[in-house]
Amino acid sequence: MAEIELADDTTWYVKERLPCRWMRIDLQSRDLKLLQVLLEQKFLSLRQIQDHFFEGKERYTYLRVWKLRRFRLIRRLWAGFIKEGIYLATETAHEYFKSLFLEVPIPLSLPDARTLSHDLLVTEVRFLFEKIGFGLPWTSERVWRMKRSAKLWAPDALLLVEGDAFALEIECVQKMDRRYEDIFSRYEEDTEIAGCLYVTTESLVGNLMKRAQGFTKIYFTTEKDLFEKKEKTVFRNASGKLLSIEENRRVPLMNLEANGD
Repeated sequence: MAEIELADDTTWYVKERLPCRWMRIDLQSRDLKLLQVLLEQKFLSLRQIQDHFFEGKERYTYLRVWKLRRFRLIRRLWAGFIKEGIYLATETAHEYFKSLFLEVPIPLSLPDARTLSHDLLVTEVRFLFEKIGFGLPWTSERVWRMKRSAKLWAPDALLLVEGDAFALEIECVQKMDRRYEDIFSRYEEDTEIAGCLYVTTESLVGNLMKRAQGFTKIYFTTEKDLFEKKEKTVFRNASGKLLSIEENRRVPLMNLEANGD
């Protein structure tokens, strides 16, 4: 199990003089998007921040993250196998959104060490879907839970596919077979959910497909297929029905602009 510890948020004072002279911060649109995603997805790794918000620019990411920490908008935690730590939004960031009359989830105080890998993978799936234009808009579990009882079940995310609501479940650890029957039945009987898309491992998909016999709204693909095939990925249910990402995606606006369309 990964261990999570508080990081020292004053390290910039002893490492480099430059941050000490930062007296103000002007939040840019991507800073706000980063803070919003941090609140919605619990936390991010530094690599995720660099790749998905700062175009892979390592030095710029490092300085911008430092500055956001300097003004107490994000904080860092040490988290076991993630050597650079994980980053979370703070109460200061939350209050900033409130000042803009934007409702976002409250900051997470401490992640569950048992679900670190799962939560990071959920966010990777979000970034992939946003890039290829599938299932948008993405509603995270934390947003879905807002104004709902904490005891209610919740998918890892809720997606919109051709106007229909689909739940998303990331499944990397085997559950009891009875548990799957309960989950599948819940989705099958939910009249507001058109289906549930499972992203799972190659070792689990066979058993899950077997357990989903008779459940027409449960579709599966593997993590490997999703990240290798991307928009070519096809979800399958136990009765052989297919749901193709390519046939149900919208080309993101940023891609249209890049292509001059």
